Amino acid sequence: MTVRFVYLLLTCMYRFLRALAGLCLAAAVIVLPGSPAHAAAGQYTFSTGTMAPGASKTWHWNNADAGLAYRVGLSPQGATPTSTCEFEVTREWYEQRLNSGVSELEYWFTVTNVGDLACSATALLSWIGPTAKLGPTASAPAGQRAGTWYYYDSDASTTALVVALIPSGATSAAPCRWEVGRIMQITNNEGERRHGIAADNVGSITCQAEVRVYAIAASSTWSTGSMAPASTKTWHWNNANPLTAVYAVSLRPDDDIPFFSIERTWYVQRINSGGAAEREFYLTVRHYSSPGPHSAQVLLARVY
Repeated sequence: MTVRFVYLLLTCMYRFLRALAGLCLAAAVIVLPGSPAHAAAGQYTFSTGTMAPGASKTWHWNNADAGLAYRVGLSPQGATPTSTCEFEVTREWYEQRLNSGVSELEYWFTVTNVGDLACSATALLSWIGPTAKLGPTASAPAGQRAGTWYYYDSDASTTALVVALIPSGATSAAPCRWEVGRIMQITNNEGERRHGIAADNVGSITCQAEVRVYAIAASSTWSTGSMAPASTKTWHWNNANPLTAVYAVSLRPDDDIPFFSIERTWYVQRINSGGAAEREFYLTVRHYSSPGPHSAQVLLARVY
């Protein structure tokens, strides 16, 4: 009976350890708590370590949930009274790979120090769901765009979108890898807002992907003011607290036809004149080549 008990205990420990899908570096596995059975929303945090200006690091999250969308926020640390600490998620993509014939979904992301100071950040890997499938699954050759998927909501909507891609078609020799190329918003004369989501095959084989979305109610909104065609504007959100907050941003054009998009988002820590550290969230909006100047509403939401 004692031997059987020990055997069962070891078996349970083995299964438990296998269930802990670790957070991985691009080339090696770190033994850390991994992807759990997800709730509707959750977060896992870790340090990037000190990174030089312009340096990038890539991580991936094993055993990602196909029903969730992932987003990484950043909490920079190490600013000085004369220099800010600035970090950006410069790339994110989803992969399907076969491990001993078993399909696994992974979420990959690259973090870059976009400031001029060597410093670090806490990476805030967050998830939310359940997501909804958008349109049919599409296939594309390696290095090609499969097309653009459209998500429609009311032109009065005040939601921001988080997008996930679910690749399939990996082989034992190569993963299936997909990335969101761009998301653009446009309103039409039928009272709808249209989100155009471009999906790119960034792997080395022909395979397919499913686009999934999750809409989050915006907690703050403001107007871009009039923007000329092809122009950009940048804003920042002061006191982006708590330090674990992760943001998503969408746009709602005020007129029919104009195209707008979020060009980039990044996080900053600065030391105020009083000596206190402050976290800020920055975003850049682009108005594309619509005829004449137009405006849009910025819709800022919290993923976590």
